[in-house]
Amino acid sequence: MRIAAFLAVSIALTGLVQAQEPFKGKTITVYVGASAGGGYDTYGRLVARHIGRFLPGEPTVIAGNVPGGFGVAAANFLYNVAPKDGTALGVLVQTVAEEQVLRGDAIQYDAAKFGWVGRMAPNVELACVWHSVPVKRFEDLQQRETIFAGQGAAAVSYPTLLNRLLDTRIKLVRGYRSTASVRLAMEQGEVEGMTGSLDVISAAAPDWVSDGKVNILLQYQHERHPNLANVPAVLELIRSSEDRDIFSFFIGSATVGRSIVAPPGVPPEQLALLRRAFDDMLRDEQFVDEAKQAKIQLGPLRGTALQAIVEHQIDVSPAIRDRIIALGRRH
Repeated sequence: MRIAAFLAVSIALTGLVQAQEPFKGKTITVYVGASAGGGYDTYGRLVARHIGRFLPGEPTVIAGNVPGGFGVAAANFLYNVAPKDGTALGVLVQTVAEEQVLRGDAIQYDAAKFGWVGRMAPNVELACVWHSVPVKRFEDLQQRETIFAGQGAAAVSYPTLLNRLLDTRIKLVRGYRSTASVRLAMEQGEVEGMTGSLDVISAAAPDWVSDGKVNILLQYQHERHPNLANVPAVLELIRSSEDRDIFSFFIGSATVGRSIVAPPGVPPEQLALLRRAFDDMLRDEQFVDEAKQAKIQLGPLRGTALQAIVEHQIDVSPAIRDRIIALGRRH
């Protein structure tokens, strides 16, 4: 009887500990929907190094890469295959909702059903050219054919829209596999310009801006970023309300930026713990210091707010969707 009672108490205590520390002894994997070494990977590995300290039980956290299909491979994996017990997280490419709207049946997920944990930073996307190129302001892109690298969804979408809606003369050269290869192509003169992210440029090539090695012509934002007050935001240049809606759709992806998500079906209490840990991590001095030292931009946003942004993006009108497709925004 004593042994049975002891076992019963032990089982009860074990259950209580598991309830209070559901991640104790477990390993959480942060799946990054892009190749190693890029912006998404940098953010994903930063989170993996810190978030475990803020979760009950302090689990081990590792990061892995699931590149492919402009981020769709990772989104499909997280949605359909990854465990739904809080031990799988994802840093998905910001276009996860955009791809769902534009590619329809080819997508095997519903972005609104992911458990949006929180955003580390928005993605401030820019059009820039190398300093020796005779293109010094946006209007010059309308007068001179300028060769841009086409790597990634944004690097194809934005120049295509600029050519169709604002009469620029950008020539896209595709085939670059990483942001690093695009930077090298710029420096070696293979291409003259690129669509890049402020956070990636700041971290990987800070001298580009500080030493004037690139001219930033345009930022794909609703309003000018405080650090780019002299650079026009794209919506300043557009008069048609429908054209503004088209650009706003893509800017919605940049607003999602570098975010953490959980698979659908994670129990609400587990998701709440993940969100709380994420919010605590973003306020942690050690985390913030490491981000500053690595020149990683931060701009946190709570998971519930991200959820609303994604739902709004998916709810784009059929007319705008059809116009985007007609304008040639395809990979």
